[in-house]
Amino acid sequence: MDYSGIVEQIRPSIAIIFVLDGVGSIVSKGSGFVFGKNDVLVTCNHVIAGEGMTVMVKFPGNENFLKASIVIHDDEHDLALLKFEDDRSRIPLGKADPGSIKEGMPVIFSGYPLDLVSLATHQGILSAIIKDAKGITTYLIDGTVNSGNSGCPLMTIDGKVIGVVNAKRRERSDLLYKVEEMKTGAVALHGIDLVEVYQALISNLQLGIGFAVPCSYIPRHIDSEITLDDLDN
Repeated sequence: MDYSGIVEQIRPSIAIIFVLDGVGSIVSKGSGFVFGKNDVLVTCNHVIAGEGMTVMVKFPGNENFLKASIVIHDDEHDLALLKFEDDRSRIPLGKADPGSIKEGMPVIFSGYPLDLVSLATHQGILSAIIKDAKGITTYLIDGTVNSGNSGCPLMTIDGKVIGVVNAKRRERSDLLYKVEEMKTGAVALHGIDLVEVYQALISNLQLGIGFAVPCSYIPRHIDSEITLDDLDN
């Protein structure tokens, strides 16, 4: 199937996210998409988590980075809302009809995996709809989800959002988190930093299954600028 028309339609609404520390070094990278309002970006909370960090976003076709502020953290569902100012009005991505979401349906997702700074789109199927150990509904995706895809939209083949991709919802994620947080320089073999090797392997680990949470979990804005009706339409 040719998705080129849909990709061109959704491209202006999907941003790359960089998180910088106090000295301007990049500490995190992910994806986000405009949803609900034209100045609100949805992403995963783990992408932008951290004290004293600066969040910058960049849209395709725009050479300028835009500073974003964090509006809502949702630790339980690993989601967050950001606000940004742009001289171009961004069109929020539409929401799919919940009744149309079924196991086995074809899906696409667009984001910025690995070290890519250009939008990349993948296709797959919605493999299963399950509940995790906390009772949170989770979508399993038969598709190529990589580090950097976190926060990108999971969509129907006509570009309607059904969920938010999360590249860190993995088996034994508790153990993998500990490895990712290890300090480099602690263990070396023949001059090779083993911690860096482990972290690179985790970043490039591809098990053939991805995870996403339904867009119904996207938090509501607490002020009057975004209403319940805005996010439901």
